Amino acid sequence: MRDPQSVQQLLHRLPQKSGNAWLARVQSLADINRSLPLWCEEPWVRQIRIANIREQTVVVFSASASALVPLRHRSSSLLIWLNDRYRMTCTRVETRVRPPFAG
Repeated sequence: MRDPQSVQQLLHRLPQKSGNAWLARVQSLADINRSLPLWCEEPWVRQIRIANIREQTVVVFSASASALVPLRHRSSSLLIWLNDRYRMTCTRVETRVRPPFAG
């Protein structure tokens, strides 16, 4: 088993363009997740995270299945907010339950 590596070490091993694109994408997702309470101030929003954006699909991870119930009812609102605020063209929300988030 190899020793764990920091993100910085991994980026140094990538070609310059790949590393910068990856870092920009991570930063973009982090910005979106920090701003989620601006979209909805409900407590369940703290249990969800935008994990990825693939083409026109927003992938949302949740710490619990119960947080996904209100999200399913508000998914169109989330898509409108993301598309307006971040100039996206997303049309679909995909959800998955994941273990609790650190932080």
